[in-house]
Formats: sequence, C-alpha cells, structure tokens
Amino acid sequence: MKINPLPGNIFAVLQTGSRTTAGGIILRDDNGKQEGIRPRWAKVWKIASDVKDIEVGQWILVEHGRWTMTITVKDDQDNDFKFQKIDSKGIMCVSDQEPKEEMFGDSFDLSTGVRAEDFGAR
Repeated sequence: MKINPLPGNIFAVLQTGSRTTAGGIILRDDNGKQEGIRPRWAKVWKIASDVKDIEVGQWILVEHGRWTMTITVKDDQDNDFKFQKIDSKGIMCVSDQEPKEEMFGDSFDLSTGVRAEDFGAR
C-alpha cells in the first residue's frame, strides 16, 4: 500500500521498548507508565511535501505525547509496518545521526558555546 502524508504531516517510527546504553545498562520499557513521561527519539519515515527543515531518514526528538497511537499498515510484502503521526509543533531538535543514548544535560559539547541552560535545563 502506498501512503502519502497530507499537508503538514510527519510520519515517523518512535523508539519504544527496552533500550541498552553504551555501558550495557538495560533500560526497561516505560512506555505508558508514569516514569515514561519524557521526550522520545523517532526516525522520520515520510513527510508531506510542504514540511520544511526535516528530511526523511533524520532523527527527531519529540516532546512527550506529541504523537499518535501506533498506526499499523501492510507493506508491499504483506508485512506489518508500524509508525506514528508526529505533531510538528512538538519537535524539539533534529539529528542526521541515530542518537546513541538519551542525550540530555551533560552531553552538550561546551566548546560550541551552546549551554544546556539555553534549552531550559537547570
């Protein structure tokens, strides 16, 4: 099935489930739980033709709750494919590379002159 987003829409695959840090620590799946209220990274799958500043294949950090429930469709090989519609107003940042771990706080590179405080960190 061919799917094309309507104007203004962004479809992405949200990172959910258990994760393992580079140090080998297993972070359990917290989706749908109180401790799961946090921003999440998603890989952009499709965008509408009028969406600017974001490209297919990039990673976006999305504010908590600014995505739909999982949408499941069948691809050309009759496999289930799952994605979410992302609210563009909830996108906090964009990355060309897949984030290795949660990238907050002390992961800022101070040599760039950008401070964590510039993004609301305290």
